[in-house]
Amino acid sequence: MASREVWTGKELRELLARRANFTLSAPSVYALINKEPVQMKTETLQALCTALKCTPDELYGVTPPREVSLVE
Repeated sequence: MASREVWTGKELRELLARRANFTLSAPSVYALINKEPVQMKTETLQALCTALKCTPDELYGVTPPREVSLVE
């Protein structure tokens, strides 16, 4: 979130409300920022991506798998 200039839970909640018209409770925002999510509703993921102007891959830090040859 720092790369998107979002530094606090309050800033994230305000951004979600303004850009995605989405409300997330303070405890939920705290958990998103301080804990690795075990699961997330699709609507929450979509709102986060809209608010932060990113893709789910960027949000989770997913890197593409590397090529692996089965032939030696």
